Amino acid sequence: MLFCFDNDGINEVTRFLTAVAVLLFVYLFLLQILAIWPFTIDDMYITLRYARHWASGVGLVWNIGEPPVEGYSNFSFVVLGRLALTLGLDPVMVLKSAGVIGLLLTCVAVFKISRFWFVVRIALIPPAWLLTYKGQIIWSVGGLETTVYQALICFAVFFIFRGLGYRAYPEKMQPGSLLPIIIAGFLMALAGMSRPETPALMLLMIVLVWFNKPRPINRIILFTCTIILCFAPYFLWRWHYYGRLFPNPVYCKGLADVMDLTLAKNYLQLAWPFILLAIPAVIWSKDRRHYFLWLPSVVYLILLLGADPVVAFANRLFLPAFVLLLPLTLQGIKILISWYLNRHDSVFDVMLYLSAFLIAFFFIPGMSLAEYRQFSQNPRAGERLRQQVVQWLQQHTNKDSHVVLADSGLIPYQSRHQFIDSYCLNNAAMTKDPSADMYHRLCHHVLFTQPEVIILTSLREKGQVIYTPTDACLASVLQSGNTYRLQVSFSAGDERSLYQYEIFTRLGR
Repeated sequence: MLFCFDNDGINEVTRFLTAVAVLLFVYLFLLQILAIWPFTIDDMYITLRYARHWASGVGLVWNIGEPPVEGYSNFSFVVLGRLALTLGLDPVMVLKSAGVIGLLLTCVAVFKISRFWFVVRIALIPPAWLLTYKGQIIWSVGGLETTVYQALICFAVFFIFRGLGYRAYPEKMQPGSLLPIIIAGFLMALAGMSRPETPALMLLMIVLVWFNKPRPINRIILFTCTIILCFAPYFLWRWHYYGRLFPNPVYCKGLADVMDLTLAKNYLQLAWPFILLAIPAVIWSKDRRHYFLWLPSVVYLILLLGADPVVAFANRLFLPAFVLLLPLTLQGIKILISWYLNRHDSVFDVMLYLSAFLIAFFFIPGMSLAEYRQFSQNPRAGERLRQQVVQWLQQHTNKDSHVVLADSGLIPYQSRHQFIDSYCLNNAAMTKDPSADMYHRLCHHVLFTQPEVIILTSLREKGQVIYTPTDACLASVLQSGNTYRLQVSFSAGDERSLYQYEIFTRLGR
C-alpha cells in the first residue's frame, strides 16, 4: 500500500519519520545515560591511583618508593585525573563526564562521516544505531577512555577525508587542504596517548592515505610528520620512564601464549550482519574511502588474537572499529534498495528508514531503561563491599603494610598501603615470566616473602568457588597452613552469585 501514496503523502511520511528519528536520538542519548549513570568500572580507580600519586609529587608510580610500572593504558585519562585533583574537582565525576562527552562527540563524528554519502536526515541513522547498542552506553559512563578514544579516531578519519578533498553529500570533490590533514595527525597522536594499540592504526591510516588516488604526496608527508612530531616525544618519554615498549597490561592480558578467540568471536557475533551488508558498498565503491571504515575491524581482530577475554566485556576494545563500520553498512543498504527500487525519492527514504529500524531491532543488542538501572546495581554493591575492605585496612593495619590483592581498583585508590597486584596489571615483575607461569610463580613468591596481609577475591556461583589464578594457589595453602589467619570476610550478593573478600593476616606481625 505504501507505493500507492502520492508525492505529498510520501513527503509527509518522510517528515514524520525524520521527526521520530530525532526524538529517538534524544531518547537514546539522554534517558539511557541517566539510567546507567551510577555504573562505574572498578578499573577506573587504577588510573586515579596513578593520578593521585602524580598530583602529590611522588611520580607516576603504583606504590610510593617503588620503581615505576605502567599499570594503566590510558595516559590521557591519567592526565585528566591529575588535573581534576589539582583543581579540587571530583576525579570520578570528571572521568565519567568525559566519557559522556566522548559519546556525544563520537555520535557527531559518525554523523559527519556519514554526511559524505547521505543527506542530513539519513546520516542520523548510524549514530542512532550506535546509541542502540548496550555496550556503547555501558562504556560511556564507566570512567574509562573508550568513548573519548572513539571520538578521536572517528574525527581523525573525518579530517583525513576532508584533507583529501571530499565534501558532504551532494557536493562534489574539491582540491584537498592541508589544515584538516594536520588536525587528523594531531588527533591520531592524542589517540596514541589514550590507547596502546593506536600505533597500528596510525600505520594503517598512513598507508591508506598513500593508497588514495590521486596520491597526495604532500599530504602523506604532512600527516606522517604531524603524528611523529606530536606522538614521538610522549612515546620516547614513557619508554625511558618505564623501560618498556608497551604498558604492563598489554604484557599481562594482551600477549597471551594461548590463542583465545573469545574476544574475536564476541565481536563477530555483533558485527557480522553489518559486515555482510557493507559488502556491496565495498565492491561498488567509486573511491577507496571504504578501506578506512572496514580495515580497522581487521586490525583489531588481529591485535586481539590470544588476548585474555577478561580485559573487556560488551566489546569494549572493538567499539572504535565497530563505529567506523556503521556508515559503510548504511551505504550497502542504500545500494541494495537502489537495485530494488531503481530510483531515489521519498519512497527510497522510507525504505531506508524501515531497513535501519529492522537492523536495530533484530541485530543490535540493547537494554531497556529498567535493565540499565538494574545493571548498575551490582557495581554499586561492589563499591560498598570494597569500602568495607578499605575501612578494615585503615583500622587494623599500618600504612606501610604490604597487601596482596587481585582486585586492584577502588581499594588501592582509597588506601595508602603498598599493594602487590596479584592479577599482574600493576606488577611488572610478573610479566618477566611466561604468561603460563606468572601466577604460579607469584604465588610462591608471596608465600616466601610473607607480606603482612593477603586478600583473596572469589566469586561463588552454582556451588563453585572461583578464584583469580594467583588466589587459587594461595587459597589452597592459606586455608591449610599456620602462617596466616583468616581475620574477616566481606561479601555481597546472594546464594546464586556471591562476591567475596577474605582477609588473611600474618601471625605474629
